[in-house]
Amino acid sequence: MKISKQEQIFIIIFIVAAIIGVGFFVFILPNFNNIDVNNKNLESAKTRYAELQKKLEHEATIDTEIKAAYEEGKNLANSFYDDMTTYEADEIMRQFIARGKDITIDGLSISPFSTSTLSIATFTPTDISYPLKDFANTVVQQQEEVVDITKMNDRERMMYFKSLTANILSVSAPVTVGSITVSFNAHSDKLQNLHDFVDLLNEGVYDESIKGTDGKPQRKATYMSSVIFQMEESKDKDDNQNQEQNESNPNANNKDEEGFTMAFSVQFYCIKPVADPFANQTAQ
Repeated sequence: MKISKQEQIFIIIFIVAAIIGVGFFVFILPNFNNIDVNNKNLESAKTRYAELQKKLEHEATIDTEIKAAYEEGKNLANSFYDDMTTYEADEIMRQFIARGKDITIDGLSISPFSTSTLSIATFTPTDISYPLKDFANTVVQQQEEVVDITKMNDRERMMYFKSLTANILSVSAPVTVGSITVSFNAHSDKLQNLHDFVDLLNEGVYDESIKGTDGKPQRKATYMSSVIFQMEESKDKDDNQNQEQNESNPNANNKDEEGFTMAFSVQFYCIKPVADPFANQTAQ
């Protein structure tokens, strides 16, 4: 059967249309459907590229940031004791005691080195409410007390700033540090000497030759976990001596001078300093 020229053209057109149709459904349509996916992948790739660029830019300053963080951690560690043995704790406490005025020590004991959890809390006094008080508060407007630190002495100013710092740090999470506890009894014939020794421990400076970054003596994390005060009872003198004194002076006092005692439990908090991350570079 002979196919006419017109039929041949029609068949050719049909075959071309079929090829185009098959090609569209096989090659073009799937890729067309993937355009949205490819656009999303492109945006994701651009985001990752931008983040990578930031990291590469950060690489130029990361050494400076690490050094700054190291110095900050080093300054913090300087405010604590280094990990110590009981012998070292004994030496440090004896330096504190040597700075005390007219005090004697007995019963000194040192616990093994362990850990303590540090957390700061602020004391909130209990507020009792009753009708007359509530009524008085509605009538009288109580003004907030204004603290004038210029009128404080050195001790009051130190305690005020410690309280202020505690309020700021009270929201921080607890941390675990090294700890060693020294317990002893301190005696003196003057109560003020014991008060001065409490201030000395509270200040935390056991060696004035150790300086901080500000050039002042470095304060160390020294915490008095317990201070118990008692007045020592007067002791009777020897009976013969009392009799002689009574004969020579009927108004004589037959008692020794009274003394004072404070039982201390003092904790040294310790942090192991972080190694210098640039030590090898410095050595080279």
